[in-house]
Amino acid sequence: MKFRKAFLILSLVATSMATSCTTRYQDMLSDRDDQIRSLNGDLARLRGENDELQRRLTSAPRPSDASTPRPAPSSLINELQRDIGGDAEVSYRRGRISIGVNNRVTFSSGSTSLKKSSSQVLRNVASVLRSQFAGRRFYIEGHTDTDPISVTKDKFKSNRDLSMQRADSVAMSLIKLGVPEASIVTVGYGEYDPIAPGQKASNRRVEIVVGDML
Repeated sequence: MKFRKAFLILSLVATSMATSCTTRYQDMLSDRDDQIRSLNGDLARLRGENDELQRRLTSAPRPSDASTPRPAPSSLINELQRDIGGDAEVSYRRGRISIGVNNRVTFSSGSTSLKKSSSQVLRNVASVLRSQFAGRRFYIEGHTDTDPISVTKDKFKSNRDLSMQRADSVAMSLIKLGVPEASIVTVGYGEYDPIAPGQKASNRRVEIVVGDML
């Protein structure tokens, strides 16, 4: 009798374990099927995105000689130079009109406050930007020489920081002179974009670069 009871108990335990294992196996199969369906959905979506990118690349216009930037006419450079005056230098760099104002006109050493001598040249620059390049983006770029910050290191973290703050000072002046604030972007290059390598005085400058239409 005891043996039969023990056998029945073992049979029940074995049946329960088998049922539990079967349930777990079925759950695993269900999870696997869910993952396969999800992966198939992701694969279909990625294939669709790839087909769309291929379509766009195929239909995109190919570059032609007409789209290649051409140098600005020397007559335009000369006209702008005449309007702005001798305290700034108009040039054509990287496919864009650039108006460079040396720091001897704009800032004292280690300062971000504009000097009085900058008033007229910035007034001329603002007038040209408003009349000749209305509706365009303007990049106000600050540049320094390679000398590390020393005397004013408590005010500026780096040459890039100094150049950025000087660019912002020029930008604020141009805004006060009527250049739309929404058209202005300020950039601080520090010493990393020299116009004349090895010539520190020439590299300390702010450039006003005429960009594309807004």
